[in-house]
Amino acid sequence: MAEYAINPICTHLGCTVEWDLEKNHFICPCHGSQYDSQGRVVHGPAKRFLPLITVVVKQNQVRLVDHKPAVDPR
Repeated sequence: MAEYAINPICTHLGCTVEWDLEKNHFICPCHGSQYDSQGRVVHGPAKRFLPLITVVVKQNQVRLVDHKPAVDPR
């Protein structure tokens, strides 16, 4: 079974989003886009979800593989 992580790069202009514990959202510090815990846009200007990254554990190391999963689990 594949595991996935959310790529924290805003789909608007490429800034790194941060998790806001109080708002329970990822928030972009550059233009205010907000994403829910699944990476779905809840407030623009971003229009696309945060992409998923495939997570692979190999030799006790976590590796992020930058290709789309076969099936988007959202």
